Amino acid sequence: MTNTTAFNAGENRYEIHVDDVLAGFVEVREDDDTVDMLHTEVFDQFEGQGVAGRLVAAALDDVRERGKKVVATCPYVGRYVSKHPEYADLLA
Repeated sequence: MTNTTAFNAGENRYEIHVDDVLAGFVEVREDDDTVDMLHTEVFDQFEGQGVAGRLVAAALDDVRERGKKVVATCPYVGRYVSKHPEYADLLA
């Protein structure tokens, strides 16, 4: 099973593909300094496989690389950051 994550600017979301099939996404809204992570969704056939965690980690890593902060409107993103304190510095 191969996972790839990427930002889809046209859809304003980070996407994860599993074996070239869209498995889930994090919808975002960006401004100059922050990325508001609004909603995380993983499709039914991919639930319970750690897909959401890999997706959110990749999105947070990308935000860090770009020097922005995160607003965790999505409850899943908020819980993920609270369980992974290495991302706490990203919260706006």
